[in-house]
Amino acid sequence: MDGGTKALSHLIKASTEELESLAASLQQSEQRYNSLFEQNPNLVYSVDVFGKITSVNPALKPLLGYRPDEVMGNYSLDFVAQSDFSKTKEKFNQALRGQAQSYDVHLIHKSGESVLFTITNIPIIENGEVVGAYGIGKNIMRQLRAEEKIAHLAYYDVLTELPNRLLFENLLEESLKAREEMLAVMFVDLDRFKLINDSLGHHRGDHILKLVTAKLKEAVQEDAVLARFGGDEFTMILSGMNTENDALCLAKKIIDELKEPILYNEVEYFMTVGIGISISPHDGASMDELMRNAYIALDRAKKQGANHIEFYTDEMNDQAFERLELESYLRRAIEKEELTLYYQPQVNLDEQKIYACEALIRWNHPKLGLVSPAEFIPLAEDTGLIEEIGIWVLNEACMQTKMWQDLGYEHLSISVNVSGRQFQSEQFVESVREALNKSQLSPHSLHLEVTESTTLVNTDYSISMLKQLRKMGIKVSIDDFGTGYSSLSYLKDFPLDILKIDQSFIRNLKENSADAAIVKAVITMCEGLNLSIVAEGIETEEQGEIVKRFGCNFAQGFFYSKPLNKEHFEKLLTSRKFPLAT
Repeated sequence: MDGGTKALSHLIKASTEELESLAASLQQSEQRYNSLFEQNPNLVYSVDVFGKITSVNPALKPLLGYRPDEVMGNYSLDFVAQSDFSKTKEKFNQALRGQAQSYDVHLIHKSGESVLFTITNIPIIENGEVVGAYGIGKNIMRQLRAEEKIAHLAYYDVLTELPNRLLFENLLEESLKAREEMLAVMFVDLDRFKLINDSLGHHRGDHILKLVTAKLKEAVQEDAVLARFGGDEFTMILSGMNTENDALCLAKKIIDELKEPILYNEVEYFMTVGIGISISPHDGASMDELMRNAYIALDRAKKQGANHIEFYTDEMNDQAFERLELESYLRRAIEKEELTLYYQPQVNLDEQKIYACEALIRWNHPKLGLVSPAEFIPLAEDTGLIEEIGIWVLNEACMQTKMWQDLGYEHLSISVNVSGRQFQSEQFVESVREALNKSQLSPHSLHLEVTESTTLVNTDYSISMLKQLRKMGIKVSIDDFGTGYSSLSYLKDFPLDILKIDQSFIRNLKENSADAAIVKAVITMCEGLNLSIVAEGIETEEQGEIVKRFGCNFAQGFFYSKPLNKEHFEKLLTSRKFPLAT
């Protein structure tokens, strides 16, 4: 064989091997495409330039009820809801012009039901010419229902279905803008309801609260806006008044309605209330003034005894002096070492061990005794003392956690609550950095808890602040989710790590309850947003098991342990026993 023949032989052999390699590669690509097409849980299809369906994957059957052969050759618009025709045609035409498109559209199920999908159209280009379009459709009905449930939390109380505080305040603002001649704001507080919760448990207490709500609705009818302000407190807006007597008559109707005992499990419960009333414009022209003065009147009514009604008067400012006295004591609390921290464990549900704890402040005053945080924290916020107190808490919590880590609990993290005023301070990030440097605690061991309302005061500033904290390695969590705005946008846009489901949704958690549906919806949303979830207020083994089944891996609550001082918490770390015997 001469040289030319040999060269030609080598060339033919190389070309053959190259063709075989190319064929194998094409076959592999086709297999991958078929796998992506056939095994995809989303709807995948193609249409020609006229919109006729040329291929569709098996997901069509479970998603829309049709077999592929039932739709082949039909126009894709035949399966689009009439209301979405024009939008779908426009998006398809844009795809034919070479532009990929994504949009939401209602497709018609074989049963006739309308199902919401997100469709992505991708042009099919052959030899530089668009010959059709691929479509990928994802069923988003589950996501939509979850969003609707969470959005409902923004304005309505879950237990009573009454407007919540946010909606009440919005309605009051609108009523004041209407400049009606006379308007009443009323606070209604149930007497000794805490005793019912303590003696019967929260589940029965909530059932009785529903029965009380039904009686309040019966008394109020359409005369006023009734809302649940929180706990056992209700608020009302009475507009279109002629005289103050209109508000008095409504208050008396409420008391009369509650005079009839509430029957639950064949036991009669007698409910009494205190009612505080402020009248616009005499007692204030703004929402804040009217609500503050109605609450002052309520406080006076509660002190007068059961079923007492009080209208706000200027003489009630005596309470302001008590507040000043409390403020004076509070200003010296740090100096006199009257503040202390308690720690409540947060538990990894898979491993059943403590991975973190929440630092909770307590104030033990020599004259006043143990002052509730609910009483002195709002005062500290109003007076600006919260920043000093917040810095003390941050430093104390970091120092103590580092001490525990040095004792062998290296993976323990600390969760610290941040007040609204503290978070909005320009010095906040620097104070966090100083606390970490002073204690030598790793930033990864510090979790900062902020509330929804705190971050929504100034969203641009809040996002910037959160980014700085996360850049340092600190984790940020949203506390008490579901009790405030419950805005989906901030969950998506804000740089967050953890969401804490409020204990009000855990308290009555049963497998198929309304609370379970809400908790499951929140967990579903968080999974899509890569947020860790902590369930607060776990009081029973059943509640812990339910949230774990739903996909929540972290929890805290009295089932595991009540808040403990540092000595007792250290013993709990050593014992590793749950639930903690009390």
